[in-house]
Amino acid sequence: MRPTLPALPTLPVRRRPLRRRASDRREELLPLTGSPVEVVTDDGARLHVEVDELDRPATAGTGPAPTVVLCHGYALTADCWHLQRLALRGRYRLVLPELRGHGRSGRGPDGPVGVARLADDLGRVIDAVVPEGPVVLVGHSLGGMTVMELAARRPDLLPRIAAVALVATSAGGLAAVDHGLPLLGHHLVHWAELALERAGGRYEVLERSRRAGADLEQRLVRHWSFAGPVAPELVRLSARMMAQTPVDVIADLLPAFATLDEREALAGLAGRPVLVVAAERDLMTPAAHGREIADALPEAEHVLVRGAGHLVMLEHPGVVTSRLERLLARAADASGPPAAAHEVVVPLARRGRRRRA
Repeated sequence: MRPTLPALPTLPVRRRPLRRRASDRREELLPLTGSPVEVVTDDGARLHVEVDELDRPATAGTGPAPTVVLCHGYALTADCWHLQRLALRGRYRLVLPELRGHGRSGRGPDGPVGVARLADDLGRVIDAVVPEGPVVLVGHSLGGMTVMELAARRPDLLPRIAAVALVATSAGGLAAVDHGLPLLGHHLVHWAELALERAGGRYEVLERSRRAGADLEQRLVRHWSFAGPVAPELVRLSARMMAQTPVDVIADLLPAFATLDEREALAGLAGRPVLVVAAERDLMTPAAHGREIADALPEAEHVLVRGAGHLVMLEHPGVVTSRLERLLARAADASGPPAAAHEVVVPLARRGRRRRA
């Protein structure tokens, strides 16, 4: 007989986790939530506003810290400031309104909506949510245009505006922009206006078409919003914000860009710290428009971000956040050193790609 061998101990089998394909991953940016506030405008529109309060009260003798109001752009929501909000919340009181018809804000009565109407809405938000103390206004794209218009329509607020940041925006001249298509780009807005007008109010048909073309929409978002590779969750976030904007709101605001002219309104922002951030490869509000704004405000800090697209605060958040923090420091200490007039910034991610190339 063969000798009986002792039983071997049973060892746990460690299985290697299956590698999922990129298309199977569903990483998402978890939405940030603050204290919701509803502000009702003079025409009855209900605006959704998110408020992030300070972690601790201001130290005695230091004076009140400014409230930072972050205004999003066309067809976006307050979520476009997700990464800046993460960096600043708790250190500053943050107020994030959503423009009428965007995100969770109501559209209000029927009729055209222009930048002047949005500026009145922003003034109403400040009156309701920031009734006193210094304010720092930060606007991206249409949000920046709204901030400029507010300076002209509400001179009573100017003494309280401690600083302003204008990100990837324009003060006028958008009718000549080709949107990256030199041969026909300047006709796109006109054609879009005609198509929306011929829809004759049948916007629900257009909404269904948008949902059916979600994949194509994400590709278009990537092309017109970003200039380089970005994380898929950023593309999905951007596409989701744009998909939430009803077609009738897009239709109402589209003609306002061709007639926009905020050059005279810029005079109201002079004499305080101003940051102008332009994106080198912005197809919606070209970088030259940021330079024009900075030239009209001699004390402004003008930053051109190399290789950046229209959603520069999502594509290169470190650059935008660090410059916002510098602006807030300048607003708190007027005796600090003046900012550089014009500066070109190459983001670290872009430097790494160049070295690999």
